[in-house]
Amino acid sequence: MVILLVFTGGTIGSTENSGFVSPDKGKPYKLLELYRERAGKDAAGIEFDILTPYQALSENIDCSNFRLLAECLGSIKPDMYDGIIITHGTDTIQYTAAFAGYIMKGCGIPVVLVSANYVLEDMRSNGLDNFYYAVEFIRQKNGKGVFVSYRNSGDFPRMHYATRLIMHQAYSDSLYSVCGLYYGYFDGRKFVYRNGTEPVANGMEENISGINTVIASVPGGSSFSGIMVVHPYPGMEYTMPGRNIRAVLHYTYHSGTICSTPGVLKEFADYTRAEGIPVFITGAGAGADYESVKCYKEYGFYVLPAASPEAMYIKLWLCIINNKSTSEIVEIMQTPLANDIAGSE
Repeated sequence: MVILLVFTGGTIGSTENSGFVSPDKGKPYKLLELYRERAGKDAAGIEFDILTPYQALSENIDCSNFRLLAECLGSIKPDMYDGIIITHGTDTIQYTAAFAGYIMKGCGIPVVLVSANYVLEDMRSNGLDNFYYAVEFIRQKNGKGVFVSYRNSGDFPRMHYATRLIMHQAYSDSLYSVCGLYYGYFDGRKFVYRNGTEPVANGMEENISGINTVIASVPGGSSFSGIMVVHPYPGMEYTMPGRNIRAVLHYTYHSGTICSTPGVLKEFADYTRAEGIPVFITGAGAGADYESVKCYKEYGFYVLPAASPEAMYIKLWLCIINNKSTSEIVEIMQTPLANDIAGSE
């Protein structure tokens, strides 16, 4: 069995010196050493190839890092490997996982992203667990497509769909899937599917296979996404989008609402409509609508289906860099792709 390891930095690839964490070029080999010690004879039949497209703390990545990762993945032949493991930092793993999930949809091998809440030498770190179970997932052939391996404190090691992760809560390193729709978990070395049986084709689109056929969807360009992200808060004031903004992703409160009192929202809506900047509402899933939700249609905002907002950001960026028209973007954003819709199984 041959597994490709793609190291991009993050805490799992870093060392702590004088109280500060920074990327360490030697960490890939330390991680493999720790894995072999834990796996024992199970590691004997596994060969690892290593690529390092970049090394960075994940809070510092931008769209140029996505392109470097795409170029790296596009340079390999998937049929050479039984699986791929991508190491990453926890802060932005939701975004990179979604990116990999979209550009590699239909990939015929398992691709698993892993990270660590603390450096590997720290006894509190889940990094080795996350990596160990990523290898087990590949070794046991538990699924195809793109996933994230992560163990929250006091929980089973879980496998998440790459495009369903949501951002961490404040002060917490726990990782969750939108609406709790993870793929499965390990109970010891036994893998348990969330619904009891493996989903058919892992819910992935089968009309696209391999990596190189979709790599063209990541052209070169700026490190800037062209997306303005808006979060609601009491007493908020809208800033009008700058000239480089192509689209707005507007988060909501948990009930799918935003402040709809007359004034600044209407001004914001009038401005974006006049400038041809589409506004997408994320977080407003199905259910009873509050009176304030009526403003979405009134102002011409597009309400996205229930999905990870972070995945919707990546999906929107991929539309923008491929120069899709507004009508094409609206259609793509409202069409399920690569498990991004929380209700699709």
